[in-house]
This record gives sequence, C-alpha cells and structure tokens, in this order.
Amino acid sequence: MRIHPTLSRVISKILRGKATPSEIDLFNGWYDEAGSEQLEIRDHKGRTRSQIEEQLLSKIQNHRSDKKAGDRPDSNARGSVIWKVAASVILVIGLVLFGQRLFQDDLPSKEEISFLTFKNGTGMIKKIRLPDGSTVQLFHRTTIQVAENFTEQRFLKLEGEAFFEVKRDSLHPFRVESAHLTTEVLGTSFLIKTLPGQPEVVAVKTGLVKVSDSLEANFMLHPNFRLDYEKQSGAVSEMPSSDPIFAWTEDVLAFQKTGMSEMIQILEDWYGVKITHNLTKKITCEISGSYENQSLENLLQLIQYSIPFTYELNGKNVTLHFKNCP
Repeated sequence: MRIHPTLSRVISKILRGKATPSEIDLFNGWYDEAGSEQLEIRDHKGRTRSQIEEQLLSKIQNHRSDKKAGDRPDSNARGSVIWKVAASVILVIGLVLFGQRLFQDDLPSKEEISFLTFKNGTGMIKKIRLPDGSTVQLFHRTTIQVAENFTEQRFLKLEGEAFFEVKRDSLHPFRVESAHLTTEVLGTSFLIKTLPGQPEVVAVKTGLVKVSDSLEANFMLHPNFRLDYEKQSGAVSEMPSSDPIFAWTEDVLAFQKTGMSEMIQILEDWYGVKITHNLTKKITCEISGSYENQSLENLLQLIQYSIPFTYELNGKNVTLHFKNCP
C-alpha cells in the first residue's frame, strides 16, 4: 500500500496544524476507506491494527489531558485526526512489511539455496537420478548443481551440456539456470547446451518448455523446436530430422559437416584419449555421419573411407596424420 503524494502533503499540514477543513475531510475519507479493507497487520509486539489504534488514541488523549486550558475550540477534532495520522503511518509500514514477508516466503532468495554438485569428465556419459524421479544425462565436461531441498524446490544450475527427462509436478516447476537463460518446465524432456564461445541452445524432445533471459524476454518451445541464443537475442526454429543434437543421449556419435579440429575434440571427449595430429589450416576436410556402439579403432577405420588420414593407437594416446582433402 502506498500513500498518494497529495495525501502525504495533507498529513504533513495536519501535523503542523495548517490543514483546511476540506483537507481534513479528504484524509478522513481515505482513512475510513482503508480501514474497511480486510487486512491482517501485525507489529513487532503482535498487536492488530485495532489494538494499535486504541493504544495510540489513549496516548493522545492522555497527552491532551496534560495540556493547559485554552486550546483552540477545534482541538478535539484535530486530535482525532492526528491519531488517525499516527495509525495510518503504522498501517502503511505494516502493509509494506507484510507484503515483503509474503513475497520472500513465496520466492526465496537464490543466495539462501544450498547445492549439491555433480561433474562429468570425458570418456563416458553420466546419468543422475534426482529425488523427484527425474533424470539428467551429463555430456562430457559438464557440471550441474542441484538444490539440496530439491523435492520442495526443483532448481538446478548447469555448465556444459545435459539432457533432462522431467517427472511432471504441476505444483513444483522444474527450473534450470544456465549461462544466460532460465528454462522452466512442469514435466517434459529437453536438452540444454551452453559452451564458451558458442550460442546457447535449448532443444525440446517432448512437452512444452518456457525459456527466459535476463531482459525478461520469453520463448515457448514445442517438441522438435530449438532456441539458439547469442548476444542477448534468441531465434526459435524447427529441427529437421537430420539434426543430431539428441544423438549422444542414445549413445550415437554424430557428425554434421564437422571440421577436423572439432572432430578431434569430440573423439578425445567420447573415448577419453589424447590425440596428437598434423592439422594445418590447409586441411579443410569435413565429415558427416552417425556411428553407434563403435570402438575407437573401428570408428577410425570407418572414417578413413571419407577422410584421408592414417592413425596409430597406443593405449590412451592416438596419433592422426592427415593428408590433403580431395
């Protein structure tokens, strides 16, 4: 509740004894109307509004009884108005505090949340089952932080890439905070990819997903749609059937016009190896294709059909020697 500036000036004039009769009537009308609202206001002593008013009036009357005779004829009316002014100040303060308490109870501060941290390195996909029955698959080099009170507040933070399969709960929305976006669902499956130097991606497999940014822009995503977000701007598009974004969640290694430098990084993460190579800017080969349940050696043999290179395997160390692309 907020007092209008006009009423603030009237209250100031009443306290200084300079209010006109019409201004006093204006204040009385406002106070009587505010008093009819069904509000529960309590101060630090646990008093209700009516108790506060009674005690304020009693103090004002006691104070007036100590005054010398010769008060102005309208002093009773003025005293009645003054105690209303005092009570109105308590009323406004109480409303503000009461409103703040309600807001804070409904939306607890993120700083008060304690988190459990889960990390995934390279060489495997890590799957985590959450307390509500939802699951999260962590891609390579990915970290998530899960709220300790997850059954009451389904909230996570993500760095990297993860696929979520969320149990439906209409009373507790499932929220994921990534680099620049907050993704909110009730029950669905979706992927979030947030990597340094790349657009942030949210892709939906099933259900409806709401995504918002720090500028309060909202994006609603349906199944088979994705959001690509970069430089405080997002673009929603329908994913073609050839889009490989969900491939790794089904243990499929997919390439789509992938350059050799990126291919090497993918192979290192997927198989947990270290690759040395002779790549230069002149080698501009690209690879496309999907490979399921292949050992590293079998995969390299298959890639050789389209990319000219030779390889050597020595445990976790791999050497690739590329030739110019045809």
